[in-house]
Amino acid sequence: MAVNPSVSNVSLTSVRSNSTHLLMNKKVTAQESLYHMCLMIKKRLEFLPQLQPYLNLAHSSSEILAEHQALLLSQKQQSQQQHRQRGSHYEGSSAQSTNGRLSSSSTLHRDSSFSATSFGEDSEHSQSFNMEDTLLTFSVGITPISVDCDPVTQLSKLFQQGSPLCIIFNAVRPQSKLTVVSSDDIKICKKSIYDFILGLKQHFAFNDEELFTISDVFSNSTDHFLKVLDVVNTLLNAAPEVFPQIDMSTQLESQRLAKPQTEYDKIVKEFIETERKYVHDLEVLNKYRKQLLDNQIINSEELYMLFPNLNDIIDFQRRFLVSLEVNGQVPSQKQRIGALFMHSKYFFKLYEPWSIGQNAAIDFISSSFNKMNPNSTNFVIGNKMELQSFLLKPVQRLCRYPLLLKDLLQHAESDSKELEIALGIAKSIARNINENQRRTENYEVVKRLYGRVVNWKGYRIAKFGELLYFDRISISTSNSNEPEKDFEVYLFEKIILLFSEVSQKKGSSISLKKKSNSSSVLHLSNSSNTNMNDFTKNTGKLDLRGRIMIVNLTQVAPIDNYSLNIIWESAKEKGNFILKFKNEETRNNWESCLHQLLRQIRSESYKSVNTNSDMSSFSSPVQYSHNSVASIGSTLTRQISEVLPKSHMSNARQSFASEYRSISESYKNSIPDTMLLLRVSFNNDFYTVLVSLDCSAEDLLLAIKRKLAHLGVITKVKYQDEDGDFVMLESDDDWYVVKDMLKESNERLLNVWAYTN
Repeated sequence: MAVNPSVSNVSLTSVRSNSTHLLMNKKVTAQESLYHMCLMIKKRLEFLPQLQPYLNLAHSSSEILAEHQALLLSQKQQSQQQHRQRGSHYEGSSAQSTNGRLSSSSTLHRDSSFSATSFGEDSEHSQSFNMEDTLLTFSVGITPISVDCDPVTQLSKLFQQGSPLCIIFNAVRPQSKLTVVSSDDIKICKKSIYDFILGLKQHFAFNDEELFTISDVFSNSTDHFLKVLDVVNTLLNAAPEVFPQIDMSTQLESQRLAKPQTEYDKIVKEFIETERKYVHDLEVLNKYRKQLLDNQIINSEELYMLFPNLNDIIDFQRRFLVSLEVNGQVPSQKQRIGALFMHSKYFFKLYEPWSIGQNAAIDFISSSFNKMNPNSTNFVIGNKMELQSFLLKPVQRLCRYPLLLKDLLQHAESDSKELEIALGIAKSIARNINENQRRTENYEVVKRLYGRVVNWKGYRIAKFGELLYFDRISISTSNSNEPEKDFEVYLFEKIILLFSEVSQKKGSSISLKKKSNSSSVLHLSNSSNTNMNDFTKNTGKLDLRGRIMIVNLTQVAPIDNYSLNIIWESAKEKGNFILKFKNEETRNNWESCLHQLLRQIRSESYKSVNTNSDMSSFSSPVQYSHNSVASIGSTLTRQISEVLPKSHMSNARQSFASEYRSISESYKNSIPDTMLLLRVSFNNDFYTVLVSLDCSAEDLLLAIKRKLAHLGVITKVKYQDEDGDFVMLESDDDWYVVKDMLKESNERLLNVWAYTN
């Protein structure tokens, strides 16, 4: 009797669809999920009385594993809580229950401090946890209190006994019986599995590719378990008179009709059904990946770029679905869907490479799909649109979880604490997905921007920090005589840059309102209007028309018409400009980002002044710390006065007074407009050097070296820029930036630091 293993309904079938609609909208039934596959096979095995003791033993083993898994999760959670509360008194600890799932349940409900940790977080504490050691079963997290174990783990434990496989073989082919030896000795169990595999080869014409290995039986991988399940299911189908087919759909429908469906129940049903579809789509994608690999169509690097972590993601999502299916079988008040997210949040980090590389994958498909898909009917995905849609599935699913949890939370009839925590986790995951994609896009934008700007005027784009936002924005000032102009605006961590297209006339510029008569820090000019898609991919040349350092911003306030009023102040002047956005959401994003940057600057300034104050008792009035960034340079004087409490101002002023004590105001005012006074700090002493602003960087460095020649060989010179950073002064580009900075602040004095190594 020969059995064709291709008739199994467990394996993913290879179907090439000529229609994107047919493949993307294929309905996935409950019988196609791993949970119901195992439930059906278990019920079929129960028709054979000889297997019942083995099924009972497998049930007991699975129950112990479920309890141990719940206990591990509880211990990890308690350890996290203690880590967060380290240094503070911990109260309210209660005795731990002897039942692992009961203990985990009570702990989860007690833990009001459990927070939504984003999947992008990589704290030292969370990294010390290996969450994979909590995967003792084929479900994630803990099972509801009324459920002992899941059927997937139970079948896995059944097959690991070895002898049940031999019993199944004998029931299907009694004329070629295998020896049945029941034992808990792992070696004897493996010998029985080996006999089973050998029997399939000899009597059922299975080949090695269609079979599993002994290691597959004891593996904790869903991929390996599915290979075992596929073979067993094929064998059962060969003897329907011994293992009758079961119509699970009829049973599921009768169960659904047996109880009234609340809104909560309907949402849970939708949750599970859409999760089944998602896992099925991942498996389709994985089959396509294997087809590309087997046919050597693209290399391994391209495969990973297209499908990063796909095997790990599928393994996790199968377990996640099993847990959802388990919860769907119990009343709503006993479900632990919220806890499922709480225990799964670390596994969602698997999606980080996927979210970061998705844009690159889509671009690769657009340019290389023809070589990826030769004229063959064996490929499960048949066109470019299908593949792009499948690659978008993971991100779309992660962004849908918050919506489903929000609906569950709104209709929950029992304690919703876990659902509230789960919603926070899901939102955090979705935010980080969007943030990763935004950063990836911004990285590409910065690369294009670098080549688009005709003249960077000595500025180094690497010093701007990360690009946070960019847009085409209408800009005006509070001066009613100046018209509103459009610019390409880029918000970096340290600076706001404004550009106009080179083709525009530079004469149509406006200056920002200011309180002094000196030239404005920022000048704007006109730019043509384009839509956002054209803007992000535009390669037209740009002219740098204005910039404002974040450290110089003093106020950011929303006003009417989706606008932000931004007030800036440098050492010598003040001004404002108004950014008008296309919608309220964009305006709010920019506002929030700018406020966050300002808080960070103020926090660093506060710490710096405190550090300088703490060191004052150890230093002479002439000495100061090179690390006290906020206390060095006149540019930051006004900034510190804006952000520090008055109690700290005396220390700051003393520091500045100490720095400038040896140079009188009258002497500084006497410096010609064409000259610059260098105040060189070396070995806790100061030296002055007068140089021409027209000199080269080489001449300037030579003048400093000559001044300090008797003290040693000067090898490098640094200055402090407007951001408070210490920057090497070694080229004409550096010198150009310095002169531009001094011109804006109307300064004739520059503090530099000289070093001998």
